[in-house]
This record gives sequence, structure tokens and C-alpha cells, in this order.
Amino acid sequence: MADRVNEPYLVGQEAIAGELQRGKWCVYLHEWLGDEHDLATWQTQVAAHAARSGVEVCFMEIPRKDMTLVANVRALPSFEQVTESVAALEHYRGLAAGHRRRGVLGRRRKPAE
Repeated sequence: MADRVNEPYLVGQEAIAGELQRGKWCVYLHEWLGDEHDLATWQTQVAAHAARSGVEVCFMEIPRKDMTLVANVRALPSFEQVTESVAALEHYRGLAAGHRRRGVLGRRRKPAE
């Protein structure tokens, strides 16, 4: 496994098994589920995709951060790697929130005629 954590990038459910096979792990932000999905269903779907690729996965919810770690049981990340991943995603989350705030505040209503 790598000693350092990469910049966050999105991976679809179908691609998670491949990432896990390469010794990587995934940390998923719960807000990515949207309003129409739930965490239990997402975990079931990810596990099914991984099983078809021969990967046994484990999930660890990080409730105070609203994140879930997905890892290959044969290639678990260290505590430091998970901590670094969570910090990177919190940074990303903060940047995304800043962009949303600027987008909302940057819009002005058209003056009434």
C-alpha cells in the first residue's frame, strides 16, 4: 500500500472493487448518497460488485464525520492512512461548501422593473 494518500477523486460502485484489488481503500461521504438512497443499500451494492470480482470488503462507518470506509479485508489501511484520508475529504468538503456559498452569494436578483 502507498505511504501517502492521494488527492480525493470519485470512484463509481463498479470501480471500487478494482481500487480495492490494487491495495487502495475508499472513504465515502454520506452526502453523496443524495435523498433517494440510503447507506445500507449502497453498502449491499458495493459488496455485491466486489464479490463478483473476488474481493471481500469490510465497511467502517465514521459517524461523527458522516463517512464510511470501504476496504479489502486482505489489504487494510493503517490508522494513519485512514486519518489522512478523512482529513483530505474534510478539506475537500470545506472547499466544496465554500464554492456553494460563493455561488449562492454571488447571484443577484434582477432588479424589479
